[in-house]
Amino acid sequence: MSQELQVNYPDPGFWTETSLIQLVYGIWVNLSMMTIGLAYGFSAVTLPQLQLPDSTVKVSLADESWIASVLSLASLVGCLICGYLIDKFGRRTMLIYSQLPVCLGWLLTGVASSAKYIILGRVITGVGIGMVMCVPRVYMTEVSLPNMRGVIGSFPNIAISIGITIQATLGSVLKWSTLCYVSSVFTLSLCLVYFRLPETPYYLLQKATIEDAKASLKKFRCKKYNIEAEMEELEDFKNDNDIHKLCFKEQLMALLKRSSYKPFCLMTIYVIISQLSGSSVIFMWTVDILERSKSSVNAEVGNVALGITRIIISIITAVLIFHVGRRPLAIISGLGVGIVCISLSLLIKYEEQSTILPQIGYMIYIMFVTMGYYTLPPLIMYELYPLQVRGLLGGISISNLNLFIFCSNICYPYVRDGLGFSNTILAFGVCSLAGCIFLYFCLPETKELTLQEIEEYYNDRRSTLTSQRRLISMQVLSRSATSSRSLDKVTTGRTKKGESRVTFHNGPSVKYVSKHNENK
Repeated sequence: MSQELQVNYPDPGFWTETSLIQLVYGIWVNLSMMTIGLAYGFSAVTLPQLQLPDSTVKVSLADESWIASVLSLASLVGCLICGYLIDKFGRRTMLIYSQLPVCLGWLLTGVASSAKYIILGRVITGVGIGMVMCVPRVYMTEVSLPNMRGVIGSFPNIAISIGITIQATLGSVLKWSTLCYVSSVFTLSLCLVYFRLPETPYYLLQKATIEDAKASLKKFRCKKYNIEAEMEELEDFKNDNDIHKLCFKEQLMALLKRSSYKPFCLMTIYVIISQLSGSSVIFMWTVDILERSKSSVNAEVGNVALGITRIIISIITAVLIFHVGRRPLAIISGLGVGIVCISLSLLIKYEEQSTILPQIGYMIYIMFVTMGYYTLPPLIMYELYPLQVRGLLGGISISNLNLFIFCSNICYPYVRDGLGFSNTILAFGVCSLAGCIFLYFCLPETKELTLQEIEEYYNDRRSTLTSQRRLISMQVLSRSATSSRSLDKVTTGRTKKGESRVTFHNGPSVKYVSKHNENK
């Protein structure tokens, strides 16, 4: 194959320098997601301490419900605020300053002398957590190549799992107020280390110049990587889709476009399915659920075991996403959650003796829910949403997610007491199985697609949601293997639909071929 002809599929392999650079940034940025795990894991270890006879802070059933759920209610406010600010001031800026309200909330919770002050501290922490939820996902979506986007997109769930497990472990030996001080110190340290991060090239493409975007992109790719080829694609994408700085009115109008509302509705339904399947209730009421499930394993020990399970499965999910599409994982996850919940409900209802089986059942539940409901909705939504309102639309979606989490957790104790515990678990399973029908017919596959391809599909610039660069690149490779001797020149251009075109001067032209491949 001649040197002039270098296609951009497949992307650089997992162990290449460019991919490893993206992994480092993925770990760095998603350290902030650990604060979410610390915050959500707090109620599971704190409520049992507050229920003890010698607790200095007395709580009622209503107080317990609000302590467990108000974080999600406050988070939706933070999501809406950050959704607007992230498009206005940038991903890096908001990644830094979103840590400050989290730190303040932890400190206020730690010094609280009554339930109402604990709840107030949780409200402030929740606003910050809502801001933290949005930024890392947007940041890493915009700096990752298609093959690494799924892997790094699963990092938030790994980080949240680590945070929950750390909180569960520390909560078994430390007082709840001490947990608050430890969490505040960690959050403040993150605020400082994020000053070294660069801004994303996609944000600079919209707000600054091509040269600024190129300088940023170089930080996320190795020196051997052909920056010019990717920048050419980005510049064509900017010109073809009229990417520019939007005023607030233009942002609101953009939300009403098909490329915005169609994926938004899709992801909202997916999030509702996940909450009706008990995905947030299980990890926010873990100790209570284990105690009511006739498990012979100590509830606090079981809580830590579930956290470790979630970490392990999150890592395995990151590997699976690199090799498997989103849709298969989503459907397998939904089916697994449904079957496990129905089995657990029958076990709880008819088994009279305490056994280890409920603990094993919840570990399997965590395995399936982590593969799909915990990982995929936030990952897919930021892949589907258009660039110019990605932050705003993502903020609204994460805000909705927190609203649904709040509703499910505030309602759980009342539903549990009304339907009965075993029937509540049964309802989780039925909802998950029903949701699989929707996922099978409606959930798109975004693996190997560039953000440009996805956006141009939803704004009707592409007829199908398929990886044209993969298909055409493989055709080019096949042709070049048989005609390399006759190739003397290759040029590129653009079609009316905004697709790239490569022309063989001794033969026909082929669409959508780029010019970089680090593996070659």
